[in-house]
Order: sequence, then structure tokens, then C-alpha cells
Amino acid sequence: MISPAVEIANPEADPTSQIVGRKMTSSKDKSIDESSMDLKKVMAMIGAFYWLVMTALVVPVACVASCVLFVTPLLLFSRRLFNRWEHRLCRMVNDHWVSAGQYTGLNVVEYGDDIAKISEKRCLFLANHLGLVDHFILMTAMHNKYNLTGRYLWVIYNIWKYTPLGMMWTAHGNFFVNGGASKRASVLSTFREHLRKHYWKQDYGFIVMYPEGSRLFIIKDSAARFAEKNGLKPLKNCAHPRTGAAHAVLAECGPMPGRDNALEYVIDCTLGYPKGEVVELGKAMAGEWPNDDTTVAIHYRIHKVDPAWADEKELQKWLYARYEEKDQLLEEYYKTGRFDNSARRVYFPFSRVIIVQAFWMVLFYGHYLLWMKPVTVFGYRLLMSLLF
Repeated sequence: MISPAVEIANPEADPTSQIVGRKMTSSKDKSIDESSMDLKKVMAMIGAFYWLVMTALVVPVACVASCVLFVTPLLLFSRRLFNRWEHRLCRMVNDHWVSAGQYTGLNVVEYGDDIAKISEKRCLFLANHLGLVDHFILMTAMHNKYNLTGRYLWVIYNIWKYTPLGMMWTAHGNFFVNGGASKRASVLSTFREHLRKHYWKQDYGFIVMYPEGSRLFIIKDSAARFAEKNGLKPLKNCAHPRTGAAHAVLAECGPMPGRDNALEYVIDCTLGYPKGEVVELGKAMAGEWPNDDTTVAIHYRIHKVDPAWADEKELQKWLYARYEEKDQLLEEYYKTGRFDNSARRVYFPFSRVIIVQAFWMVLFYGHYLLWMKPVTVFGYRLLMSLLF
């Protein structure tokens, strides 16, 4: 017969010991899980830092320097030759942004009309604006549309103008908008002049803009006031577009007697995030997507340019109707997770990511050896000679 003392001394027979043991095991498992999560966060932060430095510094500097030193001199020989190589460089910039999007896990699914069929045409591309990740989404969607990404012109809010990114976009010929009703007339006048000087000379195709003016969460209240003031139907998932810039494009680049190679189409692009939960750029770079769903949808509708839109009132009426449709499209997408049954996934091979990153790192290092290092050394020696 086994004594009670022996039974108590046996841990397996002691309920208290079993509970303590389970708690210790649970604590160890929890500690391992937390360590694993911490490691993932550290790796995500390192990756995000890499893409930040590459996107905001390395690529812009290498791109602008290459334009100045290698591409611009081609103008001495041929404008067409200059455009060809400048567009190729622009495509490599676009593919870098696509690569950054791939790092976040971004998946883009297209619906509606196939814009690849008109990617070589001159078009006005109008997209609703939800978040900073929108830029990565559009560049991803456009990357496999032949030469589209080399020949697009973006209309961008001027917060980026005086950064390395802004310098790069300026070198390509993108236009920066300095918002505000008080500056509307002067900005539109400058924009028209920009189009007249550069649109055909630099052989642009698509003009890309967000006609709502800013990201939806920023302008939602002002958009509601705008709708109420103008007797418009309030929109839930997007905002009524401002038509000034779009009208300027159609007036300067649209079809008219005596104008060759005019802009032919308007593309109504609808961006949608799963369940309407727009991911912040920082969280996307850290891999923290809402509900871990990284699939974003784009819906296209292609419209032939109507000469009646030369009248801004007619264009405004037409665009307001399109954005009411867009609002309904988004409402349906947020409920069902799809726009229709025409889903087409956009594919970007990992091998292309490697090629693009290697290209920009080698190019930047080449510029470092060619002029950055000598200039830095010269500046340092000059400073030392002045001080001592």
C-alpha cells in the first residue's frame, strides 16, 4: 500500500503541481510566440526602412542624376531618342514602386474594361483617392500595359515637390497642384500652359489624376458640405470631383479641328479596399493589413471623349453622374468583395523585383563613384582648409 505522503510527493499525482506545470508550459509557449512576433516586427521594420530609403532617396537621386548626365544630352541628337530613354527610365521607377508594393503583399485585381487595349492611346485617367497606397496600386495595375508607365503624366499635390521624389517627378514632367479655391484660376492657367508645352513634345499618353482633390477621409466633411451647397446627392464612398483640371486637359489636349494626336478616351477608375478599410502606408509596409487581406480591387470604364465636354458645365454634369455610379459600385464591392465577374489578377514576377532593385543599386553606386564621392571629398577638404 502506497502511503499518502508518497502520493503527495509524486508531482503527477498532485493536482496543484499539474496546474503549476501547465501554467509554466503555457508561459513558455507564450514567451516563444512573443519572441517570434518581436522578431517578425524587427524584420518588418528593417524591410520597411530599406524600401523607404530606396524609394525616397536612392531611386530619385539615381534617376535625376541619370537624366541630367546621360539622358538630357540626347536632345543634342534627337527629341525622339531622348523621349525613348526617358520613358524607359520612368518605367524602371514605376517598377520599383511596384516592387515595394509586392513587399507589402499587395495583390491587385482588375475588373471591368481592359485598358491594355488603349494603353498606347492618349487618355485622361481619373481615379478616386482613398489612401497613400493608391499610388502603389495604380502603378502595379499599369506596369503590364505595354509602354503606359513610361508615358504617363501625373497631376500630384505639391506636398512632395521639394523632396527628392518631387525632383524626380519634376524631371519627368509631372505637374504639381497647389490647392485652394483662391489659387484655382492661376493653377489651372499654369497647368494649361504646362500641357501645351510638354504633352506632345514629350510624347505623353495617359494623364493621371485624382479629381476629388485629396484622400477621402481628409475631405469627407468638406465634400458633404459641397454636395449640400450645390444640391447634389450626398456620396458615402467617394466625393464629387472637382472638374477644373479635367476640363483643362480636355480643352488643351482633347479633339478639335486641326489638332492631331488628340486625347481620345477618359478612363473612370474605381479603387476599392476590402470592406472599405483603407490601410495606412506605414502599416502596409509593416505587413499589418486590416483583416490580413492584401487584395485590392480596381474597376475600369472606358469612355470615348465627347466634344460636348469642351463646355465645363457639361463635363461637370457627366462626371457627377459617373461618381454617383462609382459610389454605388463601391457600396456593392464593400458588401460582396467584388465588382463583377470579370476579375483579372495583376502579376508581377519576383525575378523582376530582383532585377529592378539590382538596377537601381548599381546605378546609384555608379553615380557615387562618378561624382558623389569626389564632390564630398572636395567639399570636406575645402571646409577643413577654411577652418584650419
